[in-house]
Amino acid sequence: MAAYRAVQEALTNTVRHAGASRVDVTVSYAADHVEVAVVDNGRNRPGPVGNGIEGMRERVTALGGTFTAGPAGGGGFAVRATMPR
Repeated sequence: MAAYRAVQEALTNTVRHAGASRVDVTVSYAADHVEVAVVDNGRNRPGPVGNGIEGMRERVTALGGTFTAGPAGGGGFAVRATMPR
C-alpha cells in the first residue's frame, strides 16, 4: 500500500506542479523488497512546500525503506522509494 501511495502522490505532484509532458513510472520487486520510481521531464525542483514529499518520505521510512526526491539526471524531477516486502 505504501508503494501505491508513493506513486499516487508523485503523479499528483507531477500533474499539479511539474509542467511535464511525460512521466515514467517503474515498479520492480524482488523477494525482499519493492522499488518504485516516478520520473518526469518537467521542472527539476519541488513545487510549493506542502505535505506530499514529506508524507511519502515518512510513510516509506516508517517501513524501514529509503526515499529520495529531487532533480533527475538530464532534467525533470524524480521520486524513488525502496521498501521491504
